[in-house]
Amino acid sequence: MLPSVSKPKHEESELIPFDLSTPEYDQDTYMGRFLTFLQTQNPLLTFATTSKIHAAQNTLAEYEAQRQIAINKDNIYKITRTKAKELREAQYLISSCVHPDTNKILAPWQRFCSYSVFNIPIGFGLLLCEQTVAAIIFWQCINQTYNAVLNYSNRNASSNSDTKGLLKAYCAAVICSITIGLLVKALLSPYFAYFEGSTQHFFSFFISLSACGSAGVANVLIMRASEMKEGIALTDAKGNEFGKSPIIGKNAVIKTALSRIFLPILPLLLPTLAFFLMETIGLVPEDILTKIMIESMVIFLSLSFAPPIGLAIFKQKNKVPVTGLEMKFHNLVDSDGKRITELYYNKGL
Repeated sequence: MLPSVSKPKHEESELIPFDLSTPEYDQDTYMGRFLTFLQTQNPLLTFATTSKIHAAQNTLAEYEAQRQIAINKDNIYKITRTKAKELREAQYLISSCVHPDTNKILAPWQRFCSYSVFNIPIGFGLLLCEQTVAAIIFWQCINQTYNAVLNYSNRNASSNSDTKGLLKAYCAAVICSITIGLLVKALLSPYFAYFEGSTQHFFSFFISLSACGSAGVANVLIMRASEMKEGIALTDAKGNEFGKSPIIGKNAVIKTALSRIFLPILPLLLPTLAFFLMETIGLVPEDILTKIMIESMVIFLSLSFAPPIGLAIFKQKNKVPVTGLEMKFHNLVDSDGKRITELYYNKGL
């Protein structure tokens, strides 16, 4: 959890209404989304032990049981702020380390929160290695393979076709990243003389950005092709589903694919700027071990904060007026008989 300002004891012991299904932070604001991603992608959760995860599962199970008792008695479930904080911590831990469908504990390298830890060597390859043809092919293969491991480990376990889709997306991502990376290298090669000294980091940046961005687009278009054809589920404000809309499916997938072009910018640009400034100012240590440690820390910090900064730009839950949808959504009414004018959908990441 993020550090919080200490409260008076009477506030800590005060009972407050609590519902774990309600996000801790306001998802309609950029800061709320940023703080949520910062919690769920906390790299420290990479090293959470099995015993700690089991303890968190027990905490959440106890919460569900007690809340159900309160509901059965028509009471409002209330707890102390300290207990609420404990439940939130358990929730973030479970969402980061346990598969939502199978409840299987994920290995450290299978957790999305491990992204900044296990991407350190990949960051070295993409930004600090000389961008030869062999290097581009090797590191793009490694990068897309790691991404595929994450996607496969966190796939929808109820879908039989998902594994085939992941394999297609992986092959497309590898081919796209290598092809585009080599193409950009060829286009920039005549200007390589302008990339001297510390500015050579930007040569690597442009190659890696174009390669990773194109792979992300290919991944989304293949993995979510069925959503463009069959549509995305639409719900009302209470979560009641009213069917799928191909119009929204195409819109959401295309927007998500385009966002994948921009998402790699910060994770690659922040360390590039840091390395450029360090060399320009003369802050690079002569000792190789110290240099590697500093470079590793720069990559780690960039990968820890850049993804939440980028992901928070886009709302996950969006609303749309029914007038812009298929005719079957135009005359819907809610449980109270009132006409529904807006529906909601999850755009996806």
